[in-house]
Amino acid sequence: MLKRRKAFVLLLLSTFAASQLAGIAGTTAFAAPASTATAKTAATVTEVSTLTGLSAIKLGTTLSVKLSHVGIQSQTGGNILTYTLTYTNNAGSSVNLVNYFSKIVTTGGSIIKGIPVTADSTTKKIAAKQSTSITYYANIGTAASVKGLKVNMYGWNFSSDNYEQRIGTFTVPSNYSLSALKGEIRKVELSSIPVNTKAESVQIYKYNGKVYAKVGLSLTNLGTKVLTDPGYSLYLKSSGGSTFTLTLDDSSSEYKIQPQEKKTLYYMTEIPSYMNVTKMTLQIAKLDEGLKLYLPVSSYSLPAAGTADFTVAAGYTKKISIDSNIVDMKLADASVHADNGNAVWSYQLTLKNAGTKAVTLPAYELAVKSAEGYTFPVTTTAFSSLTLKPLEEKLIELTASVPLELGQDTLELQMVAPAGSSTSTTTSSTSSTSSNGSSESSSSSSKVILPVAYFKIPYSLAGNTHISTENSITNSYGTFGVTLNSLQRLPWGSEDIVQAKVSISNHSSKTITLPALTGVLKVDQTDLSSSSQLYMESTSTVLAPGASMQVSVLARVPYTLDFSQAQIILQETSGTSTTQFLSLGTTDGLSSGITPLAAGESFKITSTGKKASVKERSTLVYSGTSNNLIYSEVEMNSEETRQTDLSRLYGQFKTADGQYFEATAVQSESSTSPAGKTLVTFWANIPAAVDTNGLQLYVSQGIADGKLTSAGTAATAYVNTSALTLAPVVPAPASNLTSVSLYPYTLAISNSTGTITSGTTSLALAFNYNLSRDTTYQMGAFDHKLILHITDPYGQYFEKTLSLGTDLAVGTYGSYTTTITNSLFKNLSGGTYKLTLYDEFQGQRRELGGQVYSIDVVTKAASTTDTGTTAAAGNGSTEASGS
Repeated sequence: MLKRRKAFVLLLLSTFAASQLAGIAGTTAFAAPASTATAKTAATVTEVSTLTGLSAIKLGTTLSVKLSHVGIQSQTGGNILTYTLTYTNNAGSSVNLVNYFSKIVTTGGSIIKGIPVTADSTTKKIAAKQSTSITYYANIGTAASVKGLKVNMYGWNFSSDNYEQRIGTFTVPSNYSLSALKGEIRKVELSSIPVNTKAESVQIYKYNGKVYAKVGLSLTNLGTKVLTDPGYSLYLKSSGGSTFTLTLDDSSSEYKIQPQEKKTLYYMTEIPSYMNVTKMTLQIAKLDEGLKLYLPVSSYSLPAAGTADFTVAAGYTKKISIDSNIVDMKLADASVHADNGNAVWSYQLTLKNAGTKAVTLPAYELAVKSAEGYTFPVTTTAFSSLTLKPLEEKLIELTASVPLELGQDTLELQMVAPAGSSTSTTTSSTSSTSSNGSSESSSSSSKVILPVAYFKIPYSLAGNTHISTENSITNSYGTFGVTLNSLQRLPWGSEDIVQAKVSISNHSSKTITLPALTGVLKVDQTDLSSSSQLYMESTSTVLAPGASMQVSVLARVPYTLDFSQAQIILQETSGTSTTQFLSLGTTDGLSSGITPLAAGESFKITSTGKKASVKERSTLVYSGTSNNLIYSEVEMNSEETRQTDLSRLYGQFKTADGQYFEATAVQSESSTSPAGKTLVTFWANIPAAVDTNGLQLYVSQGIADGKLTSAGTAATAYVNTSALTLAPVVPAPASNLTSVSLYPYTLAISNSTGTITSGTTSLALAFNYNLSRDTTYQMGAFDHKLILHITDPYGQYFEKTLSLGTDLAVGTYGSYTTTITNSLFKNLSGGTYKLTLYDEFQGQRRELGGQVYSIDVVTKAASTTDTGTTAAAGNGSTEASGS
């Protein structure tokens, strides 16, 4: 044993002798010349962040060592120093490191032996012709600087009192910076992958009485594998020495960097409001599971901190980073109008993915904030699962209501990250004692909810739309030319209907499919949404480039309501929320009349599947004592090529002095064949004093729930009104009954006979007739009655109601008989009777014609019993009583 120890000592001594000069060089390599030291005291010291200027120390003829890295990580139980020694073996065989060790000499004079970290603790030899780096650690207490720190290299020397022989010393330069300098790129290994790292930015956020720091760190993957989160810890260190745990901001939640890809990740933490934010550093540390210690990986001097300004000036774009993708946000348009004491705002927010990959936006929370400090939420589902493809642009429509007493020219649209969603950040911190003995700390783990942008809202009142003037409107579906074609106020019973007709043209270069729309009308401060409805001329909602479509928005208003301004709103409804599609406001006067067509002129119905031409056929006046009945027949000629249900028409009679009388319409409920004709009748009772000269018939298409009404469906409004100029007549009765007309029937009585037997009380009447019906038109119910009025020789009359087509059958050579009875007839020896025909409709009559016929008296045959004779009626005959 003694021989073996002596041999080992001789070996060491020979090694020391061979390397003495190298050992001296290693010891003195860091002593600065006097002239250099003097210059440094006279000028600002330039910091360095690498130890490449340090010379290597030769441990033997073939083995050398170099100090390549030094770091410090603050710990509660004392700061942990790590240093990395790189050994180079130039020999042809491996070298055992058991003969060498190192110690730290702090600036305070403490000597601490370095211990390999867990990952390097098993490295005992340096292979031939190889270089190997080994990292050591030591607890250096409260020391926070390495400037002037020494790393002594030792070998065993059993001739020494403690068997240790110092071979050389590395002295950390006084101008050495533990942290990478500002703007410097530092190469580190993360999960055994080489990565270039750089501290890019620091932003200070002040929100809701708290202060947050956001640090940007760029990483460039120099390896050949995908870099994922290595699980290291990051800290923000203040100039006072306090550290704050950083957490990955959710906008950088995808920690996945492809080979050769560069990505900037953002980390956040809450800091005290009083903390000095100059000269801060970013530290990366990893947990040594074996040592249960966090060891430093790298440190960076951070650039000057900037205070985040969320305000976005009107018309400017805000660039938002989401998963390292840039999304451009801009408040493109804002308009406002007054409604019931509130300013109702409409906003258009444009979003564009300026990145190279698809990005899903968080469900941002939106609100409008006034300068007085009031906040009004903006409800929208537009951000629900909103994903933008690269270069895709999306326009979002928003609305808000703000009381008019607040300043409308200083409002902001605030966009805030949603709580607990992908843009809120979990932060926590550790506290440590600063170099001056004070303690700085941040709050415990919590969600950081930060604003994204405060868009300044440009104040401009909603423009006044003029009738027949096209306005350009852009929304999320495209760009449209919108024209208010007409704005009318027309009667509806005891109310009025306000009707706006709007054309929408596709000014985009692509085909657009419009959403399911609803319409709302507002007049002055009155919201008419409860009775508003929208009618679309076409059932197709697809608009090719340059194509247009017509829509009508209408609502009922009280007859007595006066107003000066109208607003027409089209909106898209989804569930319980609505999104404005377009809005038009106008102060142009409402038209309460329609330019009438010339007498006999027709108008067109252009609704899809219901095309037809409409014109007056005839208008009759049934004269009465206190009221006259106006009866108008209107023919509707189908212009469809298929059998179809034509529009259900609604009518009103308008007099020359502006009075309106709602008409009752009678229309066939059957479908009309191609090129078929339908006769629609309209009638109304009007005071007898009303002049019928200049009478017009307003004909419209009835609608309910935004659709044209069908048979059996009551209309709740109407659209597409046209005015037919009528030519009402009171036809003169025919002077005979050889041809009388009760359309669609024509009755011709060729002859009539009246026969009575002398001394009796019954007069038998008969006539022969021809009855024809015009089948040109399809008609509704025929509610006319044919009244047969019989005047006897004494001036007394008898009446009989005849049903055309039943009592009088359609055809030729028909006959009809009846009997009238009067006690005066016993003495009748001859004379005449008169047959008069009346058209009775809704209780009013008009005379069709009349004719006088002679009575034949037949002498009664002799009989033993003369009880009187009653003339027998022929087929279908009846008896009529006198009056």
